[in-house]
Amino acid sequence: MITIYIKEWKKEEIFTKYNLPNWIKNITYNIIKKINYIRKKEIGENKKLYLISNVEKETTYKKIIKKLEKEKTKTQKMQIVLAKKIKPYKAYFQGYKIVDGKLTYIYSIENLLENILEEQPLALQDIYLLANQYTAESTNLIKKIAPKVKTMNIITKEIEKYKALEEILQEQGIMMSVSNNKKKSLKKAKIIINLDFSNEQLTEYSIFRNSIFINIAQEKTIQIQGFQGIMVQTIELQLNEENMQWIQQNKLEDEFVQLEIYESLQESNTGKTVAKIENLYGNHGKIDKKELRNWQKILTN
Repeated sequence: MITIYIKEWKKEEIFTKYNLPNWIKNITYNIIKKINYIRKKEIGENKKLYLISNVEKETTYKKIIKKLEKEKTKTQKMQIVLAKKIKPYKAYFQGYKIVDGKLTYIYSIENLLENILEEQPLALQDIYLLANQYTAESTNLIKKIAPKVKTMNIITKEIEKYKALEEILQEQGIMMSVSNNKKKSLKKAKIIINLDFSNEQLTEYSIFRNSIFINIAQEKTIQIQGFQGIMVQTIELQLNEENMQWIQQNKLEDEFVQLEIYESLQESNTGKTVAKIENLYGNHGKIDKKELRNWQKILTN
C-alpha cells in the first residue's frame, strides 16, 4: 500500500535548512505559485508527501491527478490522506481511496462509550444507531456493540434489511429493534451514534436535547435545534512514540486529522487493533471530564 499525504506548501516551509533573507524566500515562493509547482517528498517506506502552493486552483488538482496516475503504475493499491485545508476539494479525487478515519472510529466505539460512561455499566445502556444504508460498516458496528449493551436500536429507512439482522441476533439472545418513526424513535434516546445521517435528515427527527451524540458521519457541521447535550465529532488517540516522532518530524500534526494519520499508518488497514482514546472533541474543541460527568447525571435520571 502506498500512502500519499497532500497538504499546502507554506512560505515559511521553503528553504528551512538555510538562513536566507525573507526577500529571497518571497521571490521563490511567488515563482513556485506562478508555475504551480508541486513538490513530492519521500517521508517513509511507501509514503510520500505532496506539497502544493495553489490550494484553490483547479489546475493544481489536475496536475496532482496526473502524478497520482503515474504512482498507480508502480503499485496496485493506493490511499490518500488530505490535510484539513485540502478537504473542501476532495471531489477532485473521485475514484481514489481517501482515508477518513471512519474505520478506526468504528472499531474504537466500545472504548469511546466506556470512556464517556466511566463507571456507568455499558450493559445497562440503550444505544441508538442512525444508519441510512445497510453496509459492512453498519453491520460490523452492530455486531460489535449489540452483545454488550441492553438494547441496540437501529433508526433507518432500510427496515427490511435490518429486520433480517435483528432476527439473527435475537436468536442469539441479543436485543435489537429497528424503526424509523421520526417523532418517537429518538425522543428519549440518551446515547446516539450517527453513522451516515446528514444534517438535513436529522432536522426531520425529534431528538432528545440532552443526549450524547457521537458523530461518525463524514459531515461534521451537525446542528440540532435546541440541542444541549454533548456532540462528539472526533477522537484523539494515544499514539506510540515511534508514530509521534514520525508525525512531528514530517510536520503533519497541525494540518492533518490525527485519526486519519493513525489509520493510514496501520499496515493491515483493518482498524481492529486500536490505540487508547486520549481525548474527545466536539463542535467547540476538547470535551472535558467535567462536561461528561454533568451529562452522566442526566443519564441516571
